[in-house]
Amino acid sequence: MFKFLERSAHAIKETSAKVYNADFLNRQTEHVVASVTSKNDLRGWIKGSDKDIGGFSSAWLDVTRSGHARFHGYISQMLPDDKRFKRSGYAMVRTHSPKSNILNSGCWDSSLYRYLALRVKADRRKYFVNLKSDTLISTDIYQHLLPIRTPGQWETVVIPFNMFTLTSNGVIVASQPSMASTKMETVGLSLSDRKEGPFSLEFAWIKAFNSERTFGECMRLPYTAALTWKTDFARLGKDL
Repeated sequence: MFKFLERSAHAIKETSAKVYNADFLNRQTEHVVASVTSKNDLRGWIKGSDKDIGGFSSAWLDVTRSGHARFHGYISQMLPDDKRFKRSGYAMVRTHSPKSNILNSGCWDSSLYRYLALRVKADRRKYFVNLKSDTLISTDIYQHLLPIRTPGQWETVVIPFNMFTLTSNGVIVASQPSMASTKMETVGLSLSDRKEGPFSLEFAWIKAFNSERTFGECMRLPYTAALTWKTDFARLGKDL
């Protein structure tokens, strides 16, 4: 009960600050969805792998000396003894589900932003970015491939929210209903590329943000022949 009241007091303080600053439409440029700078920040994350159901892969989440998160481990394709399993080899990390307070459910609103950005340093493996919104089916996750351009170097990856695909248990859902963007619960990273061996992905932060031309799905300024969403996308990736 004390924790609930503490969270509520913090929420009231933040809401009061927005009213004081006349930010009635909550037109923020960016929102930090997740970041890791110390071991204390790891308490807000969950790790998992097929080892949880009898497999042999491993997943770890540590903080580097530079103060960044490092998602690493080993992907094993060895099958469990349970004959029901036909394939194996995955690992994941994600933020904890939000905790409610007296004002709201603790979820964040992605409809206020156009892009999701991640500051990462990855190897050459194929990782996915995972978003969980408030859905009736607990296994529903919106995913997008993490497009790494410079393996082994720090880079900012930018993904429009409307490019995420709904999956359930790793399978693309045919109907593709819209994301419950006003009730976003968790964000995470996963690996299931069916390649035996170690993996390593470092990340500093994950943000939702707008460009100078966007406010969520709305446009503040129109695109022109010289500036399309693709050129805006490329510029944002360099400027963050």
